[in-house]
Amino acid sequence: MELSEKLPGTSSIFNSENLPRRDLLAGIATALMVGITGQTDAADAKSQKDRSAGKKNTQGSSGSSDGKNAINGSPEQMTIVKPKHLVKGDTVGIVAPASPLENETEIEYTYKWLKRAGLKYKIGKHIFDSYSDFAGSDENRLADFNSMWADPEVKAVMPMRGGNGAARLLAGIDYELIAKNPKIIVGYSDITSLLIAIHQKTGLVTFHGPMMGGFFEGSYTYCNYLKAVMSNKPLGLITDKEEKELWNPLGPPTRYVIAKGKARGRLTGGCMTLIRQLMGTPYEIDTDGKILFLEDLDAEPHEIDRMLYQLSLAGKLQKAAGIVVGECTNCAPGGSGRNNFPLNVSLDRILEQRLSGLGIPVVYGLRFGHSKEKCTLPLGVMASLEATDGSVRFKIEESATL
Repeated sequence: MELSEKLPGTSSIFNSENLPRRDLLAGIATALMVGITGQTDAADAKSQKDRSAGKKNTQGSSGSSDGKNAINGSPEQMTIVKPKHLVKGDTVGIVAPASPLENETEIEYTYKWLKRAGLKYKIGKHIFDSYSDFAGSDENRLADFNSMWADPEVKAVMPMRGGNGAARLLAGIDYELIAKNPKIIVGYSDITSLLIAIHQKTGLVTFHGPMMGGFFEGSYTYCNYLKAVMSNKPLGLITDKEEKELWNPLGPPTRYVIAKGKARGRLTGGCMTLIRQLMGTPYEIDTDGKILFLEDLDAEPHEIDRMLYQLSLAGKLQKAAGIVVGECTNCAPGGSGRNNFPLNVSLDRILEQRLSGLGIPVVYGLRFGHSKEKCTLPLGVMASLEATDGSVRFKIEESATL
């Protein structure tokens, strides 16, 4: 007999003549709870089954979209939307959604290198504004950002720099406008918040890479950048920069294996500080079945440990198919000078402690993020990761643009 199928009082076990009142009430409560639990478990099982079926039906889709299926929808139901790649003669829109330019004349370098790539440019009306540590007020930065997506002449929306303040714009961004006018957007650091929010709200492939103020800083950076935005072919294997001087390499080994294994999934990720900032918001990162890439700047190992622990408690690390950690620039112990007691655990040790036991491949040291030489990684496309004792293969399998 299942108690959930019997109402209290229909069996002699609940007869008030046989049981004290206290025991009678306890029995009734137990019967009701068992019935509720049984119904809840069945509903949860059906919900999980429906989610899994929906995920199987939508995973791997790509192409154009009217923007209606992704706006405010779950990431599992998202259709991947690809922007058109840039060609010579196209116009890019330069905006400042985060911090202001440190030196206004530095934008002259950007103009020269854009012309060298055969591209034209427009600049936002408020790109030279400054308010606190932001490039103008939230309203003006948002107006510039949205207007570039509405401008039919602009084929890519390019932030000038990161810093602080991009996340303040998320609630005011016109995601339906973006979905109807898919364009390239590239950035990193504080721009991480825009990349994740736009991708998850619209399905648009976004690019984690150098911004207008630094896409020309090094040959590796420049070539990978142009390959990502001016071609409609898959980026393929992510290779390392050839170091002329191997005796004193910059940064950690680029292929340091924390955990061996194979993985395949869509790419997502960015700067850990900004990923943490989005936790608990409508723009919280979805890592389910994804290859997650992480990097940061000027964060000591104990700070990175704190961020990784939060992501672990939220289940974000466990749900990923694989993890690639970038160089993490200036993240050595003691670098911040903010502590009165020694903090000498290396970043390598922290990463091993937090990531080695997840049962998925984890690699550390690839060049992306805040390092001078960086590759460009598209959010939303299929990639594969293979980490063994002898080598690491990280491959972008799918084209990011049309």
